[in-house]
Parts: sequence; structure tokens; C-alpha cells
Amino acid sequence: MNLRVIAKEFRDFPATVLFSASWLLVFAAMVALRLRDTPSATAWQILLTGMGDGRRFGDLTLNDLAAGEYWRLITCNFVHYSVIHIGMNLFAFYLLGTLLESWYGPWALVSIYGITGVGGNILSVIARTAIGASPTVHSGGGSVVIMGLIGLCATAGWRSRAEGDRELTWQMLKALAITGALGLAFPRYIDNWGHAGGAIAGLPIGLFHRRLFAGRGGPRAWAFGAAWLLVLAAGVAAQARSDRREAGARGLATLQRRVEADNAAYRTLIAVRAWATRGVGDPRALAPAMTSLAPALDREPTRAAYRRLVPLASEFGRRKPKPEEIAAFRADLEAVMKSVRDEAAGRLKTYWELRRTTEAPAPPVRRARR
Repeated sequence: MNLRVIAKEFRDFPATVLFSASWLLVFAAMVALRLRDTPSATAWQILLTGMGDGRRFGDLTLNDLAAGEYWRLITCNFVHYSVIHIGMNLFAFYLLGTLLESWYGPWALVSIYGITGVGGNILSVIARTAIGASPTVHSGGGSVVIMGLIGLCATAGWRSRAEGDRELTWQMLKALAITGALGLAFPRYIDNWGHAGGAIAGLPIGLFHRRLFAGRGGPRAWAFGAAWLLVLAAGVAAQARSDRREAGARGLATLQRRVEADNAAYRTLIAVRAWATRGVGDPRALAPAMTSLAPALDREPTRAAYRRLVPLASEFGRRKPKPEEIAAFRADLEAVMKSVRDEAAGRLKTYWELRRTTEAPAPPVRRARR
């Protein structure tokens, strides 16, 4: 798609293009942050299985709402967890968004996006609370809005006397049925209550199809659209402020994980040293033990010594080591252990200094849906 085509799409469907671009921007930021904090993240996770929660970008849990973070009813509609997730949602949203924007205009679509997104999430929260769903499960994605657009189109077609519009209703009903079936088949990954809430929020809007169509570009459409645009922007601003407030807690949690990883690595190195100095343990376990330490040690300043230790450990599992090899192994091992010990001590000091100024640790990470 060249720039001329993009410019034409933006001129014809500015609201649809801007919402789609915002989804892509948030997803790109999520991927960049995940790769920065977790370099071991696989392409498979990013493509299909998901990257964990999107708390920093405003996804939704019942606990967050109970804590008064109501803006997440807005921001969760912009968060997606994998390439397949955002790809499917973008495809559906662009088809429906451009259709509705051609009917009602961009300002009306902004209002519809806000009403279906927020309304659908409120209905989802009510249902999840009523059935006692886990309050820590993260949900996010534009599918609540998409289901709202499907519900709207279904009602608008039903209200119309045109045969083509009645066919639209039939197509939308099939889409609702297929989505519901997928939700029942994969409840772990799909927020069925969110989908149902979005559809219910969108259905009554379709009753006003003729009025919305007649008011395209009018002052009422502009006023409602501008008001909803301000609400959406306020939700994004609230999430940005919340993210800054939680920076200390996130730093504390990150330091805690690193200290725990340092301690685990050091315990493994102590076991390796016991074999190298006193012959304690099975030498065949050396190579797997050293290989397991790659995330912690295959980096500066321990990378060079670690990469000398790994092949030696593998050799020692197959044959009796020579005295000079044991001496070299011990020397590199002691250097690595000193570096890990010094880094752990520094991180631990920073951890306790930060903890004195931080109210609470960051919330736990749980699986994400939708």
C-alpha cells in the first residue's frame, strides 16, 4: 500500500484509520518493551500465543477497577497481545469501521467506538463479577468494539426495508454465531463476556440508523463525537499518569527478580565449584548446569569466562579432566562467581534503598485474554 492509497483512505475514513493506527502504535510499543525487558521472548509468543499482560498500556482486570482505575474501560480497547490478535481485529474493524463511517461520518464513528467499547466492558465486568471470575485475569483488545459494530449493523439492517440491508443482518448474525462458537471452543484465550457485552451495547444503537444517517456531518454528530474524543483522550492521559506513578514499584519488582536470579545462579555455581574442588557430584551434570546459566552469564562482564567454562564442562562429563584443565576451569569459575556476587550485592543494596521509598510492589502478572 503506497502513500497515495493511505492518504486516500485517511481522507475518506479518518476515524477508522486513526483508530487502526493507534492499535498498531500501542502494539508496537508493547513488543518493543517486551523485547527490551525479556530478550528471550520468542517470535512464536509475539505472533500467536501472546506476550503476557498489557497493564502498562491500560488493559483491564477486575482488581484494577476495584482500585478505582475506571479509565481502563477505555484504554483496554487499544491493547492487543499478539500479531494474530491484532491482525484479526484490525481486519474486522477496518471492514466494519469504513462501512459505518461511510454511513454516519467520522464523528459518529468516534461516538460509536466509545459507547460500544465502554458500554461493552461495563457489561462484561458486571457479568464476570456476578459469576465470580478471577479478578487478576487481564483482558484487552478491540473485539468488544468490533462486536458492538456487528450488533449495530445487525439491528440497522433489520430495521431497514431494503433487501440488501436484510442480507447484512443475516451476515452479522452469522458473525455473532461464529464468534460465540470460537469463544466456547477457546474460553482460555477469548473473553466471551466482553464479546457479549460489546454486541449488547451495539444492538440498540442500530435502532437509530436513520437518524444517524440523516445527521451525518451535522452539529449534533460533531458535538457527541468531540465529547467522546475528549473522554478517550482523558482515559489515555489517566493511564499515562498511572504508569508514571507505578514506575518505582515496577523498578522494585524488576530488581527483586534480578536478585532472585543472581541468587539462583550463584547456588548453581557453588554446586559446580564443589565438584571442581572436592569432586562432589556427577560430572555429567556439569554441562546441563552451566548451560542453564546462559541467560544470567552469557553477557558482559562474564561472557568470555562463561564461554570457556561451558565446553570444558561438557568435556568433563565425557572424560577425566587433566590437572591443567581443572586449574583453568577453577580460575574462570572463581572469576564468574566474584562477578555474580558483586552484581548481586549491588542490586540488593539498590533494592533496599528503593523499597524504602516505594509503597508497594508491582502487581503480579497473570494470563491475558481476548
